[in-house]
Amino acid sequence: MSPIGSFGDFRYTKNPFNPKFERQMMSGTCRYKFLVIDDQDLLEISNLTRKVNQAIKHPEPVVKMDAPWDTDDDVFDLASVVYDEADGLFKMWYQIYTVDSRREYGPSCPAKMAYAFSSDGLNWEKPILNRLEINGTMEHNFVTPEMGNFSMSVLIDPSDPSERRFKMMFLADSGFGSGGETDWAKFHVPLCIAYSPDGIHWDRPVHVNPVLRGVSDGIFALYYDEDRRKYVLFSRRVPNLPRDISQYESYDLVNWEDKGRVLVAGDEFDSRYTTDLHAFSPVRYEQFHLAVINTMYTLPESESYSVFQKPPADYPNQMLGTMDLQLAYSRDGQNWSRPNDRSPVVALGPAGSPDGGFIFPINNPIVRDGDTWIYYSSRCRRHNDWDLHQSGYNVTPRNEGFGMLAKMPEDHWVSLDADNNEGSFVCKPWGPPHEIFVNADAQGGSIEAELVTPYGKVVPDYSRNDCIAATASGKNQQIKWKNGKSAWESIAKDHRGGLLMKFYLKNAKLYSYTFTLPDADGQLERDRVNARWCEHIKHRSGNWGRNSNEPATGRAALPTTS
Repeated sequence: MSPIGSFGDFRYTKNPFNPKFERQMMSGTCRYKFLVIDDQDLLEISNLTRKVNQAIKHPEPVVKMDAPWDTDDDVFDLASVVYDEADGLFKMWYQIYTVDSRREYGPSCPAKMAYAFSSDGLNWEKPILNRLEINGTMEHNFVTPEMGNFSMSVLIDPSDPSERRFKMMFLADSGFGSGGETDWAKFHVPLCIAYSPDGIHWDRPVHVNPVLRGVSDGIFALYYDEDRRKYVLFSRRVPNLPRDISQYESYDLVNWEDKGRVLVAGDEFDSRYTTDLHAFSPVRYEQFHLAVINTMYTLPESESYSVFQKPPADYPNQMLGTMDLQLAYSRDGQNWSRPNDRSPVVALGPAGSPDGGFIFPINNPIVRDGDTWIYYSSRCRRHNDWDLHQSGYNVTPRNEGFGMLAKMPEDHWVSLDADNNEGSFVCKPWGPPHEIFVNADAQGGSIEAELVTPYGKVVPDYSRNDCIAATASGKNQQIKWKNGKSAWESIAKDHRGGLLMKFYLKNAKLYSYTFTLPDADGQLERDRVNARWCEHIKHRSGNWGRNSNEPATGRAALPTTS
């Protein structure tokens, strides 16, 4: 860290590793943002609808099978994307499988991993790596040789030295039905680990692989929980039907603890055709862990029948075999929920479009300047046999699968919505705040607020009648009162213990609200950043078998001398 101002003043110290933190430190205030995904920060909601919102799709695929070495039989499939802060590049590892003439999985369906990078996340370069000879040439971007089956999940590991900063969980075997080792041994998919300094040259620790057995086929996501300093794997279990999401955790990537199923489909808020959760891709966002989950629509009476038999034209649901992406959330990274509104965050495109059939999440979403970049792998056909073989399907494999992108604008995951009939919500006691901001769409409507004591009395000069309404759309819209005074500056001493904030919405969508407090020396901001870490230390250490004040085990302490 290099000083750019007066010595010893942390506000004027440049932090090249976290410019967002630096900006907050230099602003003189500490910002506390509250999303409205759940009710934890709210006391009351009246006449508002909690709505899941859609990400904005990039109009065209960002990755295609268009390199000179890609063949007509190559299909873009599963992938991982990271943003590497060290060199300012997006990096992608993607699976290519090559189909046989029957367009079926099997021993003649080899798979391999390829590598690409991008400076803007939209235009991707496929470098010639000259590492492996495949199809008689080394001029390609393939990182692994061809094998019967291969899929992966890659992350940048902040906990390890640079020589191992890229981590990969992968499966690699002789393929489905090929009569290889895994089939003969009759165990399900074995997962292995690898590490790399650059994402291209990968080392596999043969003394520990495979590290996990018995998970389902190639859909899994590797995630690093920085709060708990644990590697987390989300995968499907065996048996494979119905599909659901299970969680596994490890401190070292070798010894894994099975945490059980964390999400299953088919509750009262799912449609009767939502029978499976196919894949899961998490990201840390503000005070939440969020995830896009792959929701699969099948025939409830028999998924297998719907895979092979096309539904009659008059069947009430023609979505069989499709998948979209929905939302899951957690505050602690262990207990996961889904909103009651099961609207997709990334919806399918129209029939025949690159993402008109089914889509997989690409691990893992990336947060850039507040927006969340959701990469996904798409198909223009459905996830079934009849769409591939019985419906006159005539698209070549290289034009079947694509890498695509949708962006969720800052905080737009979930909103509280009001129509022409006004609604309101009340926050838990806080502050009172110095400043109040909302991220909302209020064009043609309004958002007003007032301060209320926990005894139900409106604070004079801070009622909704004294409020200057927010009537625009966008983030950082400030809520002000006609007296022009900050509540923290003028009434804080009279309302120690916190006031309630009541928001009134009309023809508006509110995504988040933010309170600030003065923070001249940056201490509040440091405390805010460390709050989650402290919470996990105090309450989620995992040492459930002993009290923290018990004597230490192991060798006895040396005797003290007077």
